[in-house]
Amino acid sequence: MELKEYKDGSILNKLKQKEDCPKMLLTITNFAFSNMVQNLMHQLDSEFESKRGRPAYPRTLLLIVVLYCFSIGIANYTKMEEECKKNKFLLIVTCGLKPSRNSFANFLNKSDAKVIKKVFIATLVLLNDLHFLNFVKLFVDGTDAIVRASRNNKITPKEVERLKLMNEWKLLHNNTPKSINRTIKGLEEKLEFYKNDEEMCKTINSILKRINLYNTNIFSKLDIYTKILNERKTGSVSISFPEACWMKTKKGIYDFAFNLQEIMTENHIILTGMLLTQSNDRKTLKFVLNDIFETIELFIEMQREFGERRNYSEIQKRIREHILIADSGYFSTENLYYVFKHKINALIMPKKLSEDHNNKLRRENGHEEKRKGSSKKDFKRVKNGYICPFGRFMRLTNVKNFKHRKSHKDDSLPDNCKKKRYFFETYSCKGCPNIENCKHKQLTLHITDLNYEMTEKFLNKRYKIHYKTRFSRSEGINGFLKGDNGVLKLIGTTENAVDNEIQLRNTIYNLTRLINLKDTAY
Repeated sequence: MELKEYKDGSILNKLKQKEDCPKMLLTITNFAFSNMVQNLMHQLDSEFESKRGRPAYPRTLLLIVVLYCFSIGIANYTKMEEECKKNKFLLIVTCGLKPSRNSFANFLNKSDAKVIKKVFIATLVLLNDLHFLNFVKLFVDGTDAIVRASRNNKITPKEVERLKLMNEWKLLHNNTPKSINRTIKGLEEKLEFYKNDEEMCKTINSILKRINLYNTNIFSKLDIYTKILNERKTGSVSISFPEACWMKTKKGIYDFAFNLQEIMTENHIILTGMLLTQSNDRKTLKFVLNDIFETIELFIEMQREFGERRNYSEIQKRIREHILIADSGYFSTENLYYVFKHKINALIMPKKLSEDHNNKLRRENGHEEKRKGSSKKDFKRVKNGYICPFGRFMRLTNVKNFKHRKSHKDDSLPDNCKKKRYFFETYSCKGCPNIENCKHKQLTLHITDLNYEMTEKFLNKRYKIHYKTRFSRSEGINGFLKGDNGVLKLIGTTENAVDNEIQLRNTIYNLTRLINLKDTAY
């Protein structure tokens, strides 16, 4: 569908004539009509061209509406449709047309993810041209992004096998009452036929209990269910959104969600964001770093073509020298080895230091400490050693390898990833009143070299200062994405849709940041 106002770009002038037009909508519209974004929208328009049926809405129109709705907290296709009917400014944007919820759903579901990623990267080009972008420190943080799938609507490996059996018997229904009754009747006949086979009768009765599961629509996703169940070695997957993972959310309950990883710069700008299927952050840094380097590559490519600055060498140098800062959720052998292997300057909060800090806060607020019964909780970790419960410094005296009589999981690991025994002993007990009955003269820890080295690095005052700046960056950005209720619920119903949704949510954040930094609309 070709609209004159979109062909000549007069939409922006019409909005500017309205004195009460929201600054964010002006910013979004100006951004959408920039040469950089228009180039991308033309690519999407060509994908949706069709000689049959009603012409598709211009992708620029849908982009502006979706971005603006995200900016005012609307994350629902039906509410987007309603907003287009009642919002006088969006009526100008849509030229009086009223896109349906399906138009917005198709925009997220079917748009090329790489093109939408470039829409987000366009914000980095703008920020870079204004000298607002730097890469000295990069902060990474993860949070749960809940999908539109019932936590109770799962399918297990046994039910996948039963689906195959139902297909062999030609008893799958198509969700109509007549078809379901035919399936039930067919299963009753099978029960009679297999009445002497206890196991088969048990299987048929299990099918009857969840008869709605055994339909042609769910069977069409059989390969996806099988692949994900085998890859993740899990007991079940979501029926409606099998790509999502079963994970513990920040609210303390389990739900189907993605692990959203956001990477932020020191001046509160999102560099990149991605959705992962790992239920925690312990093995995520390899994906995060790959995404950072891919984003930088696309960013430099777009900067060359559309940007004003020619600071490619500076960008590449900064990204090589950056400090990656992460919380204790990332403190794992897998993550530590990956940053070590690729010579990444990383600062990851050790779990022991995180627990000590959190317990201190709990004591100050009158709450019970975690790991209350731990035999090592009374030892305070300091630079080059520990402080014993009676205030004496304990230095590292020896490190020994474990000698396993049988094959062990550590055998195939690099030496700095193998657990070793670290021995710490008191330097001097002179004057201690408990010297005769002391049980704390020696402390033995089973840790890896990487664990010890990162902890030592973290105890350096210079690095502590770097880490303190993490909270305001990562928590502030995640808070923006989650909204007032503290939960980020994705509206997309496919993997491509939620990937596109995150890129557009990040686009809105960076445009908001652009307004704040510039103090004027772009």
